[in-house]
Amino acid sequence: MMNRLKQLIAVLTFLVVLGVGSAVAQRPMTPEDILALKQVSDPQVSPDGRWVAYVVSQTELEQNTINTDVWLVATAGGEPVRLTTSPRADGSPRWSPDSKWIAFISAREERPQIWLIRPNGGEAEKLTSSKSGVQSLVWSPDGKTIAYTALREWTAEEEKKQKDRDDAIVVDQDHRFGRIWTIDVATKKAAEVVAGDFHPSNPQWSPDGTQLAYEVRPTPAADDGARSDVYIITLASKEKRKLFENPGIDNNPRWSPDGRWIAFSSRPDGFGQTELKVIPAAGGTPRTVATRFLYQPGAATWSADGRTLFFTASVRTTNQLFSVPVAGGEPKQLTSHNGTMSGATMSDDGRTIAFTVSDVTRPNDVYVVRDPARFAPVKLTDHNPQLAEIALGRGELYRWKSKDGMEIEGVLIYPPDYDPSKRYPTMAFIHGGPSGVWTQGFPGSSGNYGHIWAGRGWVSFYPNVRGSSGYGDAFMKANVRDWGGGDYQDIQTGLDELVRRGVADPDRLGQSGWSYGGYMTAWTLTQTDRFKALMVGAGLTNMYSMYSTNDLQTTLENYFGAEPWDDEEAYRRASAMVYIKQAKTPTLILHGQQDLRVPIGQAQELYMGLKKNGVPVELVFYPRAGHGLSEPRHQLDRMRREYAFFSKRVLGVDVSDKPALIP
Repeated sequence: MMNRLKQLIAVLTFLVVLGVGSAVAQRPMTPEDILALKQVSDPQVSPDGRWVAYVVSQTELEQNTINTDVWLVATAGGEPVRLTTSPRADGSPRWSPDSKWIAFISAREERPQIWLIRPNGGEAEKLTSSKSGVQSLVWSPDGKTIAYTALREWTAEEEKKQKDRDDAIVVDQDHRFGRIWTIDVATKKAAEVVAGDFHPSNPQWSPDGTQLAYEVRPTPAADDGARSDVYIITLASKEKRKLFENPGIDNNPRWSPDGRWIAFSSRPDGFGQTELKVIPAAGGTPRTVATRFLYQPGAATWSADGRTLFFTASVRTTNQLFSVPVAGGEPKQLTSHNGTMSGATMSDDGRTIAFTVSDVTRPNDVYVVRDPARFAPVKLTDHNPQLAEIALGRGELYRWKSKDGMEIEGVLIYPPDYDPSKRYPTMAFIHGGPSGVWTQGFPGSSGNYGHIWAGRGWVSFYPNVRGSSGYGDAFMKANVRDWGGGDYQDIQTGLDELVRRGVADPDRLGQSGWSYGGYMTAWTLTQTDRFKALMVGAGLTNMYSMYSTNDLQTTLENYFGAEPWDDEEAYRRASAMVYIKQAKTPTLILHGQQDLRVPIGQAQELYMGLKKNGVPVELVFYPRAGHGLSEPRHQLDRMRREYAFFSKRVLGVDVSDKPALIP
């Protein structure tokens, strides 16, 4: 017996040395670990409920690209299978109605096209030959036709001008509008069915296959995103009609199983939450479903019997699935998890639901519910097993009272070895939007790299300041004509409370933000010197000049209540540049060089204002990058550069020439 015990101890000791099942072997997360994460998305359950097709994205750092492939897993469980292996992007898998084919969009050739593949594998077959490239697709109910969207094809003259670089652009006139096509799957004969000087998208087949509902915007310009309408076309006659007259948003049309009704998202103006509505497909007056629902419903899915609508909604720091009777009533929350779910799809009989779920310590994976009555999710995939080697921080929901008494909420991520008796350097990360929201999902994208900081002994603070989504329409609009007011106080009071609780070290504070988060950080720079360092990413700094140089004038009008020349004070009051001489904090400025959402002039103004006033500042432009950093090497540079900057300025540790110390 003693010999067996000694043998067992020896084996366990050996396993500990190897790091098998031992926390001792875990290491801090690095930027390379973030880039190595496999991102799981777009789960599509087959109509017969037997399979889920989904997309896995993975960074290929040497090629400086992100490759995506279509994967397949059985809803009964089993090993997932990689269905496509193209070195280019494969995505948007969509099942044929008989579950025998998967159509997907692939950029494996010069332009994205629709390809078909059997779920049991084999060679994929190209279906379309679009000269401009396919953007989205949807099968007809009988499986014989696919509707797809693509941009207007270049004329021969336009192609020649492009080739000759005779490509002057007339602003607000040279729009390249979208088109809706149909293609016969058997013959591969394609026909353009919706075209004009407008921008159509999101086609949806009627159950009998004779009509398409679709969205129309006046132009593809970003500023027209809040001016959408739903149209219906009868394919045989080409007759088109607008479903509902509304100056605001109408989108996400979904036909009822009997074809008599259409559920859609709508709001009367271009600002605020949309509501879920139902309208007769033949036309008429829409009716709001779930009139007292606090949150914003996503696109609806009809139950097989047409009596119930399913949708997801952001609920504070989580995403949940709901159902509501079409006849009206209170929505029923079907899920209750501390994390995020997305992409819910349903089998034809309504008995199988597939979706992805993540939380603070687990990235997205595919889950399935096989019995909606019990709603017990079953995990089908595990695409990031390497995280077992990494020491991840603990997440916590955090609430506090702002200066005016409003309750504010956020998320904290603590170091893995957090000791409540100690104070920690603390980073405040401010989200974009301003109607973005921090969730209890895994921090591994959108500038949310909390586990890198946690692994190096920092507390990460993610405040959902007033103006965030997920808290109702009133909260989302609570910063109208008040940028830099209550939202700024929400951040400061949140940090004050962390200091009071003994979590944050008041002498080791930093703040970082991108887009509106960059705005808020630039504003903070001119209002307080409590921080040791700040990072302004793609930040708005001069609201007056920002208005005319960006691509979302309507959004600024909604928040500021007027155009800048009609209310100059509103724009000047909220501009960091007006108060630039009050700035003292060392600042890192990061910006995409091709950013149209927040043009580079905003970064240049802040840089020059700080430089001329003797404030330590670094400005970094990323070539080819727009409003976000899509190239992996740019993402890697940002993570390393940002940590090195804050390490030096907040902790007094210079890691710029010590690669081993850079996480």
